[in-house]
Amino acid sequence: MGPKILLLSSPSGVGKTMYCRQFLLDGLLKGEKCMFISTDLSRMQFDALFSNVENKNILDRLEYINPCDDMSLPINNERAVSGKGLANAILSALKRSLEIKSTSETQKASSDQKREHEDVVAGNDKPIRLVIDSMTHTLLLIGEKTLIEFVMDLTRILKGLNVTAIFTLTTSSVDQRMVSNLSSIVDGIIEMRLKEDSNDAAIRSIRVRHLKGVYYDPKWTSFKISSSGTIIFSDAQRSSLGSPSEITCALCAKPVIGTPLVKSDLIFDSKECMEIYYRLENAYGSKISDTGLPSQAFHASFFYIDMVGLSDPTLSVKKQIQKIQILNELIYSCDSFRKASTGKKIILPSGDGMAIGFLSNPESPLELSIQLHHKVRAYNEEKYAADSIGVRIGLGSGPVFTVSDLNNVQNIWGPGIIIARRVMDAGDSGHILIAEKMAEELISLKDEYRRVINLISNKYRIKHGQQIKLYSAYSDDFGNPEIPSKVFSNE
Repeated sequence: MGPKILLLSSPSGVGKTMYCRQFLLDGLLKGEKCMFISTDLSRMQFDALFSNVENKNILDRLEYINPCDDMSLPINNERAVSGKGLANAILSALKRSLEIKSTSETQKASSDQKREHEDVVAGNDKPIRLVIDSMTHTLLLIGEKTLIEFVMDLTRILKGLNVTAIFTLTTSSVDQRMVSNLSSIVDGIIEMRLKEDSNDAAIRSIRVRHLKGVYYDPKWTSFKISSSGTIIFSDAQRSSLGSPSEITCALCAKPVIGTPLVKSDLIFDSKECMEIYYRLENAYGSKISDTGLPSQAFHASFFYIDMVGLSDPTLSVKKQIQKIQILNELIYSCDSFRKASTGKKIILPSGDGMAIGFLSNPESPLELSIQLHHKVRAYNEEKYAADSIGVRIGLGSGPVFTVSDLNNVQNIWGPGIIIARRVMDAGDSGHILIAEKMAEELISLKDEYRRVINLISNKYRIKHGQQIKLYSAYSDDFGNPEIPSKVFSNE
């Protein structure tokens, strides 16, 4: 059975409510029961949202609930709805609508006490679609802690029911931290974004960022909202199925979504791809297509390591070589390195260290980092300070390409390995730093990653003025909990 509870996040005005409208209409047309819960949308606004539906009969199966309309809600001293009262009202309304009978009442206790729910379905196993729009407004009313407790309660209520739910969240007002906090509770994350092309025309796009228990490369698909409120996906999505009309990027070979960028008879899907293409062309002195670039890029997750202090002039060349050999032996002895088959990893020496790209498992770079830290710590405990090894590690992911230099020697180039190198350069000895995209993917996969991966900078500036979110992985037995010195000076 597919995902049950999905979180739909985007900045304001991209089209979350209209996407939910389409989601509910599709369910109504299939004969399913549908519910729309909102704390900020009035009944009049809700009716207007579905006013142009031709078949009014299907709307009989659509229920609108605004828990704030319940005058029995408890209020606090400021005459505002209390957090617990609103959360309980939403849950009660949901139970009534789904015809769920509770064999034991929900215990009103503090957050550190266990709640017991023994809910059974009263003869209703038909598919149900649920929308809560918007969680952002609910967050403002009840606070972050109560909202998370509410979502956890809701997952328990929906357990065993044939319900597919979408919660919406405006990310521009709560940043990505709330999305990360809820990612371990819900079954999947859907993202929407809004960009402008060179003609200032709005381009909306959507992607499934992750589904619990499933890993894949999230891809953006553009869409439009018609005058009737219908979601219309772009022709690029249909052409990606293999039709001859497909337009692909000259660098990454992915289908171009939205308005393409054209320069020198070449087509690109983004300014980043176009800039990388011409940097490569300048570096190799010819068209990339003449230097052995394959027809399609491949995605990799990179572990980039550098030995700290190896260029110390007081170290002899012999000692430097010895330290490099020891580091290589420690890396090769790690299970996450040995278990990755030869065809599923890329190894690139880099002077004071190396870059390792994993093609299959996105968790491998972090697993390798943790295992290596344990081995380095054990090695250093038996050595004098002068013989100890210090390393800094950067993790990143993204597309890369095989290119050949003027000597016909193949190499790897692309955003995936570049971002890992930039992230590593920000660290001091002992740091395991992670780029934004990989960090968020890992946080969404496992609770244990949420506990050890920490945001340390919202706007860390790397080369060419690009700003990224920077994360650091650490615990009591690996990593470095201190903020890197470059991050201090960069802020």
